[in-house]
Amino acid sequence: MASLLSGLRKLSRQVGLYPEGHPLTEEAVVLALGSVADFLDDDLEAVLTLHQDAFFRNRVVAAHASLEFRGLLHEMQQRGVEAVTFARPVSQADLHDLAAFIGGSSDDLPADGTVRLNEPMAVDPDLEITPTTRLRASYGATLDAMRFVSGALVARGTFELGSVVNAVEGLFEQSVAQPGAALLLSTVKSHDEYTFFHSVNVCIMSLALGRLVGVDRDILVPAGVGAVLHDIGKVAVSPAVLNYPGRLDDAQWREITLHPQEGALSILAAGGAGSEIAATVALEHHARYDSTGYPVVTRDGRPHVYSRLVQVVDTYDAITSRRSYRRAESPQRALQVLMGGAGSAWDPEIVHTFIGMMGIYPPGSVLETSDGATVVVVRASDEAGAPLDGIVVKGPGGEFLPDPEPRRLVVADVRRQVLAEDAGVDPASLLEQLGDAVASA
Repeated sequence: MASLLSGLRKLSRQVGLYPEGHPLTEEAVVLALGSVADFLDDDLEAVLTLHQDAFFRNRVVAAHASLEFRGLLHEMQQRGVEAVTFARPVSQADLHDLAAFIGGSSDDLPADGTVRLNEPMAVDPDLEITPTTRLRASYGATLDAMRFVSGALVARGTFELGSVVNAVEGLFEQSVAQPGAALLLSTVKSHDEYTFFHSVNVCIMSLALGRLVGVDRDILVPAGVGAVLHDIGKVAVSPAVLNYPGRLDDAQWREITLHPQEGALSILAAGGAGSEIAATVALEHHARYDSTGYPVVTRDGRPHVYSRLVQVVDTYDAITSRRSYRRAESPQRALQVLMGGAGSAWDPEIVHTFIGMMGIYPPGSVLETSDGATVVVVRASDEAGAPLDGIVVKGPGGEFLPDPEPRRLVVADVRRQVLAEDAGVDPASLLEQLGDAVASA
C-alpha cells in the first residue's frame, strides 16, 4: 500500500510540472506502474477505497499508510475520489490520467479502462468504524496540528497553541480508553516525516507514563503538549545539520543545542493555558538527570519531573526509529540503553517505571518463536515471567497468514527479536484488523 500511495503522490506532482511524454513524467509513470503491480499482487482487480480518514485495500484498512499519506488522502477526497479500481494490466495512459486528476491538473476522469473511479460496487459506505478508528483519527489530528505549527513558524515566526492543546486532549481521551492500542499505535514510524511522527509517539507514551506515576490530567495534558512540541525548535535548525550523517563540527553542534531554547521561546510566545509547563518540557528534554546535558539547568540541579518523563520516552522512540544516518534498533535494545543510563542520563525511578509499563518485549515487538513463527506483541505482560499477548503474522515457513492468529507466549518461547522492517511487518496495521481484542488490552 505504501508503495502505491508514494508512487501516486510523486506522479501527481510530476504531471503538474511536466506534460505527458516528458522523460521525467515517463519515469514517474513507470515507477508508479510498478507500485500498482505490487498493490494488485496476484489479483486481476483490486480496489483502493477512501473512507473517513483511512485508505482500505479491498475492505482491509491500511492504518500506517493512512497516517503517513494523510495529505494525499485529503487531496483525493477533496477531488471527490471515494474508490479507485485497478484492473490488470494497468495502462500508462490511465494511470497518468488518474494522477493528473488527483493533482488537479486535469478534470478528465479515467472511465471504463484499467483505472476506474467511484464504481458503485467499489464504494462501500458500511465499512465499520471501530474504537481504534477514533484513536487513529486522534493520532492523525495531532500530526496535522504539528504540520500546521511547523508551517506557521516558518511562515510567520509564531503559531497558536490552541490547535495543539485540542489535539493532545483528544489523544489523551482515546489513550485512556484504549491504553494497549495506543502503545501499539505509537510504533508507527515515518522516514520522510520523522520529526512529526516521533513527536506524536513521544506524546502518547509520555501520557501513558505520566498516568502511571499519578500525574493529574490538568497537568498531564500541558505536559503532553510539551511532549509533542519538544522538538519544535528544530524548525530553526537547517535540514543539512539535522540529517548530517557524520560527526558534527563545533558550529553544527552549537546550532543543534539551541533547539530546546528556540522551542521553549516559541511556546511561550504562543501563550495560553499550560504554556509554561509545555515550554519547560521543550527546554529541558536534553538536560539529563545529572544536569550534564543542554541547556544547563540551575533549578535544584535537575530537570523538572515532567521533563524527565519525556526524556526517557524521547530516547526510547529515537533509538527504535530509522534515521537517514542509522538503522533502527530493537525495542529491547532501547530498554537496555535506558537501563545503562539510569541515574546519569535519566531518572532511575522513571526508567524502571517505563520498563515496567512496556515490559521486556514492548507492544509492537516482533519476535521469532522457537517453532519458527513470527509474532507481534500487542500487550506487554503485567509482571515478570507472565505470558505475553501476541499475534502470529507469519507461520513457521515464513509465509504471511491471511488471518493473523492470537497467541500467548512466555519468554522461553522466544528465539530472537527482529526489526519490524526486516520482517516486513507493520505492527500498527494490526489494530483495526483485530478490533476490540487489541483496543481493550
